[in-house]
Amino acid sequence: MTGKTHSSAGLLIGAMVATHFELDLFESVTAIVIAGIASIFPDICHTRSKIGQRLKILSFIVKHLFGHRTFTHSLLFIILSYYLLTLIQTPLYYMISIICGMLSHVILDMLTPRGVRLLFPLPIRVRFPIHFRTGGLVDLSLASTFTLLTVYILFETPIKRVLITWI
Repeated sequence: MTGKTHSSAGLLIGAMVATHFELDLFESVTAIVIAGIASIFPDICHTRSKIGQRLKILSFIVKHLFGHRTFTHSLLFIILSYYLLTLIQTPLYYMISIICGMLSHVILDMLTPRGVRLLFPLPIRVRFPIHFRTGGLVDLSLASTFTLLTVYILFETPIKRVLITWI
């Protein structure tokens, strides 16, 4: 999947967390931004990704230590991230934003033909039986759907008011 699809999924997750926990404006924006960043973070192993271009040295190191779609796309990475977030006493709503953002990335990459090494360090690639080409029509459709859902979640009350006046 493309960075746009990953980040739109992350923004959707952040919006859902903000709505569920009824966060104030600052916490809502923070949860949405954190989830958006977390949703592209697993691609730190790819030096040409959005996050890899921003954190070039870290991306270079991770790529050469582990390769692409291995450690940073694994359950081990998600569990270690959870453990570190627990150690620094991250508020629950931020922790959910981060972990679910990263999980969304891994799940979306499992929809591609290459899949991911979900059980790293085991050399097993995992992908869904139905998979789609990165950058294709399904990829674009998912990004658009995630974006529309995010807008709806964030502006549900005003949207409902407008729809009621039209009907």
